[in-house]
Formats: sequence, C-alpha cells, structure tokens
Amino acid sequence: MPLSLADHFALIEAEYAEALAHPLSARRAMLVTVLLDKFADRLFYARRDTAPEKLFHAEDVLAFRARLAAAVPALGRIFSLCALAPDGPRLATKTVAVPLPDYPSLPLADFMVSLYNSNTVQRVLLVGAGDDQLAHEVLGEAVAALRDFG
Repeated sequence: MPLSLADHFALIEAEYAEALAHPLSARRAMLVTVLLDKFADRLFYARRDTAPEKLFHAEDVLAFRARLAAAVPALGRIFSLCALAPDGPRLATKTVAVPLPDYPSLPLADFMVSLYNSNTVQRVLLVGAGDDQLAHEVLGEAVAALRDFG
C-alpha cells in the first residue's frame, strides 16, 4: 500500500532529523535527497487536477519539476543530484573552516576537532554545482519549502 503524502513527508522529516544527528554520513543525506526527489513526483500526481496553485498546472511531471526547481533553488540542486549525471553535482565529505563567531554553536565534539585541526571540521557538501554548499542546509531549505504540501 503506497504511503500518503503526509506519511511520505513524515518519513522525510524523520530521516532528515537522523541525517542532522549524523552530520558526516553522506549516505543518510543521500537518503533524504532521494526521498525529497520522489516526493516531488508524488506531489504532482496527487495534486495536479485539484490544486488551486498555479505551480501544479503543468502539462507533465517534468514541467512541474522544472517549475518547482525554479521556485525553490534547493530542490533544483536536489533534482540535479538525483539525476546522477556524470558531470553533475555529488555529495562529498570535506573539511570546512569554522568561523570564530560560530564556535559557541558547535557541539562539543566538533569544537574539540576544530581545535586540533586549525579551526576546521568535516561536513557533507553538495559539490560540483557551482559553489560547494553544506548538504544539510540545502536539504533543510527543501524540507521547509515542501512542508506546506506534506
């Protein structure tokens, strides 16, 4: 039995919380990415004939996804990642600098790591789509944008 949109979105939120709890796990971040990608398709098919929003009045799912990507750039990056193009974006764990004003918000473990690694910590990044971005921030933007539809 397929999940309802609300159940699918609840799964996205649960897996996003898990990804945030494991900030070095590219696998957990990718799971959230794929769930968001699939949610966009399910959202189109569930709402295309009944939704008053102009966004849903697309001729097909690809046109809808293009409109959604234009409206929510984070979703555009997620769709590109899931397309798995050889020259497209990918997830990678890299070292990033921690600005000194951000130190009070670091978890203790990250604070200790940064002290011994020249003010840097490792993070999962979305790379190869222009500027590298923290993957969890991109996912958070996408989750927030889709929350009203879930």
